[in-house]
Amino acid sequence: MNIGKKNIVFSLLVFIVLYFVIMVYGKNYLGDISYFLLYLIASFGLYVNYTFKTRKLKIETDKEINDKYKQLEILTSLYASLEIKKPLPETGGWAAHPDFLKKITEIILLKKPQFIVEASSGVSSIIIGYCIKKIGFGKVISLEHDINYVEKSRSLIIKHNLQDYVEIIHAPLQNFKIKNKEWIWYNIDSIADKPLIDMIVVDGPPYYIQDLSRYPVVPLLYDKMNDNSILILDDGVREEEKEITRRWEEEFEDISIEYFNFESGAFLVSKKSKNNEGKALLAFTTANQLEYNIKGIRSILENKPEDVDIVVFDDASNDGTVDWCIDNHVSIVTKEHAMGLTHSWNLAYQKFKNENYKFLMFSNSDIIVPKKALEKILEQNEKFIIVSPLSSKTGVGHQPKQDLRNYYNPPFDEFNYVNTDKVQEFINQQEVENKCEEVDYINGFFFSVNRDIIQYEYSETELFHPKNHNVGNEHELCERVSKPIGIVLNSFIFHFKGVSLEVTNLDNQSYEYNIYRDLNWQQAEKIKNSSWRKLWFKIKYKYNH
Repeated sequence: MNIGKKNIVFSLLVFIVLYFVIMVYGKNYLGDISYFLLYLIASFGLYVNYTFKTRKLKIETDKEINDKYKQLEILTSLYASLEIKKPLPETGGWAAHPDFLKKITEIILLKKPQFIVEASSGVSSIIIGYCIKKIGFGKVISLEHDINYVEKSRSLIIKHNLQDYVEIIHAPLQNFKIKNKEWIWYNIDSIADKPLIDMIVVDGPPYYIQDLSRYPVVPLLYDKMNDNSILILDDGVREEEKEITRRWEEEFEDISIEYFNFESGAFLVSKKSKNNEGKALLAFTTANQLEYNIKGIRSILENKPEDVDIVVFDDASNDGTVDWCIDNHVSIVTKEHAMGLTHSWNLAYQKFKNENYKFLMFSNSDIIVPKKALEKILEQNEKFIIVSPLSSKTGVGHQPKQDLRNYYNPPFDEFNYVNTDKVQEFINQQEVENKCEEVDYINGFFFSVNRDIIQYEYSETELFHPKNHNVGNEHELCERVSKPIGIVLNSFIFHFKGVSLEVTNLDNQSYEYNIYRDLNWQQAEKIKNSSWRKLWFKIKYKYNH
């Protein structure tokens, strides 16, 4: 229950009015009993006020305890995953919070940057050092303007035996001229002759040095940042950091910015590659279902052409999907909380649009991709704005025109995923004049769009209507598009069908009648584990429909 100041003020006003009404008129009509009523009203008013305040305090205290517990859990996991044997200095406050340190760890273990620059030093320097030690190569230079902190940080690095990976540099603050304005930032002579930067971690200089104190890092180091390099900025909840990232986005065309709702907030700034113009981004969307995820991702990695980049867009999985991707060097974008398939697809669209990819392929997690299937899809995507391959009758669901048997009669069981490569090889051997058939809509288990799709976007950052949640995305998009949409007749991708929606099918209903299908998996889990929540959901659903 969210108790606000308005509730308290309104309740007190009601009791004050009653108090004065009885005080003025009560003696005449009620006699001495009016004094007793006054006492009751005053007491009840004080009780209500006290109750509101204590409930509000309890909510705030519970949130603070939960936040602290979450940070402790994250810190404990860092000790385990990085095999830290010695105590770390205090986190939080002026130092980085554990959730920020966890994100740094995830990025380094996944991206494996060779050269990292850190603005400021401290517990983050130690974590970065342990990450570099774990991946087996790389170096971080930490710029620190305060000589006292330089000595403290160096002694911590020695204590943790990380001297081979971390170098703390005394970099006094100095003046720089950026766009005809004087700014203060760290001396950067120490990195002048170093290789291009793969990652920058920004937790300094302090805010009181100047207005927008951390703004200079991008203008000063932009030309030294590699394509596809990453910058992570701490303290994103502060208005200064929000203004800083807004300016960066205005001033530099090829950067994209993402916000993380950490305890102190954080921004992830990515420098886009200038070499994506002829490439395809394959967005593989996951929400648990680890077993299927592994099958699908491996089939793509084994059979994709070099000009296809696969990125997993994960909806807060907790079944090991994120760890598996990191351990197998598969790029992954995940979330703190499940937000549904549409949100994942829109995140992929932002990356496609901002990083200048030529094609964007959307893939469910329950698919198997054979050799040559992706090349044939992309070949037709040059001519058709949206294309989708063939699959089994079960796999294509609501678009029967994508059924393999409409066009071919292979001597293999296409309903068994182990025959996927054989089916594609059989198709390759056939003489097909018409390689793509124009249709009104496609099934969204796997489809690809080209850059013409941008003119049909829902908003500047969204291709799909955000209220669609988990279903209806491809239908709604196809209705918006006026250019030709096609089924690729010489490409086959196996689709297990419905695996990604199993978690939301709480009453064993068919897809069309499943009232829970718009939920994300975390929402479905809450309803599944509570009969009262399930009943309340059904009542609301019937009322709204």
